[in-house]
Amino acid sequence: MKTNVIYCGDCLKKLEQIPSESIDLIYIDPPFSSNRDYVAFWKEQEKRHFEDRFEDVTAYINYMRPRVEELYRVLKSIGSFYYHCDWHASHYIRKLLDTIFGYSNFQNEIVWHYRKWSTGKSQFQRNHDIILFYSKTTSTERIFNQLYMERAESTLKRFGTEKIKSGYDVEGHRIPSQTEEIKSRGARQDDVWEIGRVPPIKQLFPTQKPELLLERIIKVSSKKGDIVLDAFCGCGTTLMVAQREKREWIGIDISPTACRIMAKRLQDNYDMKEGIDFWVRDLPKTAEELREYPPFEFQNWAVNALGGIPSRVKVRNGGIDGRLYPVEDIRKKKTEGIDLFGDIDRYIPIQVKRTDQVGRPDIENFEVAMKRDSRNKGIFVGFAFSHEAEKEVRRIEREEGLEIELILVSEIVERQLNNQLK
Repeated sequence: MKTNVIYCGDCLKKLEQIPSESIDLIYIDPPFSSNRDYVAFWKEQEKRHFEDRFEDVTAYINYMRPRVEELYRVLKSIGSFYYHCDWHASHYIRKLLDTIFGYSNFQNEIVWHYRKWSTGKSQFQRNHDIILFYSKTTSTERIFNQLYMERAESTLKRFGTEKIKSGYDVEGHRIPSQTEEIKSRGARQDDVWEIGRVPPIKQLFPTQKPELLLERIIKVSSKKGDIVLDAFCGCGTTLMVAQREKREWIGIDISPTACRIMAKRLQDNYDMKEGIDFWVRDLPKTAEELREYPPFEFQNWAVNALGGIPSRVKVRNGGIDGRLYPVEDIRKKKTEGIDLFGDIDRYIPIQVKRTDQVGRPDIENFEVAMKRDSRNKGIFVGFAFSHEAEKEVRRIEREEGLEIELILVSEIVERQLNNQLK
């Protein structure tokens, strides 16, 4: 089985490619959505758009049931499974998991506690998520690498740090109370984890989880060389930590944008090369496939495929969906930390339309946006362009001195396929 692979698509289909009982550790953080429609771009600081698609909890559970059953199938008999959720449906999910894994294989309800501003004034702040921890069997061979936490202040004040008569030694064995000469390692890790959230300003993704959270799970329930699977990867934090901790990994996400974000993180953080150190499989290969994508997801794909930077605002963005910057400016952003949207003025605006055919009014609106931003060149992406749209482009160039390059979605797809074959 090939590892270090990112699969693009619904995990229900992609899991069929994974052999039964081949995965050591599974962590999933599925959003309360069957077909998530999000806008997420790396190193952008705008408010993320995240659209819930489920009408009710029943629809969500019906969606998740066959996927969890597949995850159960691929998990080794001595493997561990972590399901991350929040208050929306955690109690319903617990019932689902008890049915599939068996009540006796429930290990912990882990509370991830964090602090954030809350707008609710008629209820307590919702400042925690739930992670449901299950095993597949009661086998004693299941990996559980004990972690420890600092002792309570009252304990340290009473006994000091040199001689604590109870606890665990460095091997994880219980220290008898009479063995005063052995210093304990501390108290066993409990099921309430105080770990800060990823600050919004640093988020790559709307539901991004901190690396410390995934590091704890991966260290506890796997060893070096084990295979870790995340079937709802998002921006790929699970994969990042698994790679750092020398685990093999497999990631799945329905969004091409998410898959490209993961690939970029692996390249930037670990200098890994796509096609050599890791692989991205099943990205959309035809214009027909792309027609099925939600509008913002399609827009993301088009701008990123051209090498552009998506606009910070997705609604009422003034007719500019992205910006294409010179390579040297991109390098400056990486090395000097400059703001491409503020410090640099050299860019080509990009407009994207998912309609069957781009018409003359669309071109006229883009012309207005270009003039407003003082641009003399722009790029327009569409599935097809009407004869009148093409005439308007020629007129604008002849009479206004503005150049608009029309690019078909099929041309971008063909270019990507050619690059993959090289």
